[in-house]
Amino acid sequence: MNQRFFFSILICAISAQANAQTKTKATAESRPKVETRRIDTVAVSILDRMSAMIGDLASCGVTVKSSYDINSQYLGLVKHSNEYQVFLQGPDKLLIRSEGDKGSRSFLYNGKTLNYYSIDKNQYAEVQAPPTIMEMIDTVNKIYGIEFPIADFFYPTFVDDILSEAKNLMYLGTTKVDGKECFHIAGTASDKTFQFWVSNDAYTLPMKVVIIYTDKEKDPQYEAVLSDWQINPSLPPALFEFNPPPKARKIKLATLSVKK
Repeated sequence: MNQRFFFSILICAISAQANAQTKTKATAESRPKVETRRIDTVAVSILDRMSAMIGDLASCGVTVKSSYDINSQYLGLVKHSNEYQVFLQGPDKLLIRSEGDKGSRSFLYNGKTLNYYSIDKNQYAEVQAPPTIMEMIDTVNKIYGIEFPIADFFYPTFVDDILSEAKNLMYLGTTKVDGKECFHIAGTASDKTFQFWVSNDAYTLPMKVVIIYTDKEKDPQYEAVLSDWQINPSLPPALFEFNPPPKARKIKLATLSVKK
């Protein structure tokens, strides 16, 4: 999924077929192993409805509480966390406020520029940005390495991307997240496993996601809980505009180094 926040899954689904021309009977040990791709149509249907619901939103607000592991040379996996307030108005306005181990920060996008502001350091940066949220996210991630929470859910190709990459995708039944009944869906890919919890109500919105990176040392995990969804709220344009606070220092965002 290119450079998006929740997934960067790369997978090649392999299907092996026994040679019908074999003259001698092969033993169980000598036969080539067949890797079966298991895709549950119920899981696909739930994700399709969730994606369609998000795609129909004119605006929304949501709180995202995330935790993630970073591998320390001496301590092993160390858990970190952040909490985000996200306000989005399609197709060209986005506000993210973040509190946590990465400090207090804000990102404001108004369809023309993306402004970054560090509350802790009272410094800000401004960059020109493409005219839509999705284009902005892709471009800013590629150039500056900035990741945006829950971005994948807002891509119109979300389900197609999963189906093109997943080896397994199964519906596991219903369970609860913060007291709300949810559909539980799990899947695997060549380098990770992932799980979604989707609300079992009229809106069918994502409530939780867990990713375990099985290709990395010690299998670090990412988890995000989504709550306080606001459906089509009236958001004033001024919410997405940035005015530098007094004595705020303007800086330049560091770009990712390009390997030759």
